[in-house]
Amino acid sequence: MITITNVSDDSGGLVFSAKSGEEELGRLNACIKDDTLIITDISSEMFLIDGLCRTAMNYACNRLINACRFDIKDESVLAELIRLDFVKIDDNFISDIDNFFNSHKSCKK
Repeated sequence: MITITNVSDDSGGLVFSAKSGEEELGRLNACIKDDTLIITDISSEMFLIDGLCRTAMNYACNRLINACRFDIKDESVLAELIRLDFVKIDDNFISDIDNFFNSHKSCKK
C-alpha cells in the first residue's frame, strides 16, 4: 500500500512523501506564499504525480488557501501535469482549488 504523508520540517516549506513501507517512491515540495500554494518540485514515478498534487492541494484547501501555482522546471513532470489537466501549456495557475476538485474527474473513477 502506498501512503502519502506530510513530512515537512521547521524550514517553512511543505514536503509530501509517497511511500510503500519505508521506501520513498515520490516527493512533492511546496510552500505557501500570499495565500497561494506554490508547488516547486515533484520527484516521483509518473503514476504518483496526481496523488501527490491532490494531497498538497487538499492540505492547502483545509487551511483556506484556494489558489495553486506550479513552478516546475522538470519538462517530463510538466508534461505529465499537462496530460493530467493540472496545468495548460501557457497557464500554470489554478485560481480556485475547490472548483478544480469539483470539475475534474476523481482519481477513484
